[in-house]
Formats: sequence, C-alpha cells, structure tokens
Amino acid sequence: MAQHASLPGRDIHRIVTMAGRCEAVDGIAPFNEQTTLAMSKHPDKHRRHFVVPLNDSVIAYAGAEVVGDVAEAELAVDPDHRNRGVGGRLLDGVLDWIGPVARELRVWAHGDLPAAQRFAAAHGFDRARVLYQFSRELTGFPWPAAWPEGASRNWPTGDAAAATLADGVRLRPFRTGRDEAEWLRVNAAAFADHPEQGRWTAADLRARQEESWFDPDGLLVAEDADGMLGFHWTKVEGGVGEVYVLGVDPRAQGTGLGRTLTLAGLAHLAAHGIRQVDLYADESNTKAVALYRKQGFEVVRTDVQWSRRLR
Repeated sequence: MAQHASLPGRDIHRIVTMAGRCEAVDGIAPFNEQTTLAMSKHPDKHRRHFVVPLNDSVIAYAGAEVVGDVAEAELAVDPDHRNRGVGGRLLDGVLDWIGPVARELRVWAHGDLPAAQRFAAAHGFDRARVLYQFSRELTGFPWPAAWPEGASRNWPTGDAAAATLADGVRLRPFRTGRDEAEWLRVNAAAFADHPEQGRWTAADLRARQEESWFDPDGLLVAEDADGMLGFHWTKVEGGVGEVYVLGVDPRAQGTGLGRTLTLAGLAHLAAHGIRQVDLYADESNTKAVALYRKQGFEVVRTDVQWSRRLR
C-alpha cells in the first residue's frame, strides 16, 4: 500500500476508474465531493491518500483528513477484490497515520449498504450520523402567490402563501470577485455547529467556483444595508437540480428568510427548465426533514457516518 501527501496524476485516473466500478456494482458512488476534489489538491500536512495498487490499476483507496483531534475518511475497495482483507489493510493504514493526533475517526458510507454495516461492526465503529437525500419533481410544486423584491419575472407562481422578506431585505445573484468574503462569513456563522460545511475556506469556495457546473446566477443572496443575511446556492448536473447549500446568518434566523430562500432557489431552477430537484438533510434536523416531507420530497438515499473512538 502506498501513502501520498499528493496523488500522482496516474493514480487519480485509476482511482476514478475504480470508483466507477464500485458505483456500477453498488448503485452509488463511493466518494463524496469533498474527497473527490481533494484528490487533485496540493500537498497538505493534514491530509493523506492511501492507495492499494495492483499491476496497472488501483484496487482500493482511502482519503483521510485530520481536523483538530478528529479524523475523517472515506474508503472503497474494488468489487473484484472485496472480502479478502483489503479494506482492513486500508483502514489500518489510516489508523497508523492518525494515531498520534486523533481521538476519533469518522468514516462516511454512502447508501447504508449491508456490506458497509458489516465492515463497520467488525472494526468497532458506531453509527453516528445519518444524512438523507430527498428528491421530487417540480411539476405541481406549491409555488407562492407572489415574490419579493429581487425575484425574476420568470419565476413560477401558484396558490401558496406569498414569499416575503423583512423590510430592507432584497434578493440578488452572487457577484464573483466581490462577495466571497461575505459569503464565507455567513457560511461560517450559519454552520457553526456543522462538522464539515462550517469550516470552508476561501480555497474550498474557489474550488467549487472552478467546477464546470458553477453558475453565479444560481447562487442567490439575501442582503440588507448591513450586509449579507443568507444565501441559496443551487447546482445543476445531468439535468437534475440540487439545493447545494442553504445558509442563513444567525441574526436573520427565525424571520422566515430560510423559507423564502428555499423557494427562490427552486423557482430559479424551474425557470431554467429543471424538473427534478435533490436536497440533503441530516436526520437530526427534524424540523427540516418534516418540512421537506410536507413539500412532497421523498428520501431516495441514506448516507451514514460511522465513528470509532481511539482514546
């Protein structure tokens, strides 16, 4: 097994190919966006890549990162090489690297598959978090009867209660090159208790802006005279829309801004011909889960974060 601070280009291609074989068999991709983007990042003393090669291919990969005294990882084994101890070797490599500094290891498993459950149980992990992916068609969505200042004339309307904003608040698109610092401030405040989203840096934001799907018009911002209050970042890939990130500054929470931003982002997608939308919610966020179910969204996928205490 090889360990890298930065992955060679040939390994990135082989890992992506291996991940494709995993998805074909499991019905779900083994790595999330964060892990995938990190494969091409510059060396970072807080991150390591673990690769199990065989001839001219990669049969297993793990990406691990240490944040404070907590380590996070994702790992996958080629379907043709499972149940041979390869995953255990991969995990041992991660544990050896994080051992001196981490008190806990958290590992995401996508799809909550039985094989992942067995692996977690066999290696001393406990179920720590559950993330739901919701989806619904926008046809028949209960659109508001009216929109506030800043809304596009192309946004759909319906019979539901009007979408409103507090006095002095307006909507507008994100301004690339001008809004980054304010967006990072609001994101950090809105997700102060979120273990991943709240620690985004300027480099993390820039990496997403460089992706082919990024559209500043699809990143809607709410602001007043004192600055940004919230945002709804939408994403479109393969003709499917996504509520990518939705955040509200603590000073505007409880004002209904979250509802209006949610509806605004969905309306933006609908106005651009998108008919299916996905979004994500943590199982512990019972209010959001109840709201999405009420709006007709259904759970189509479940991801589980497993945790193992190290000391």
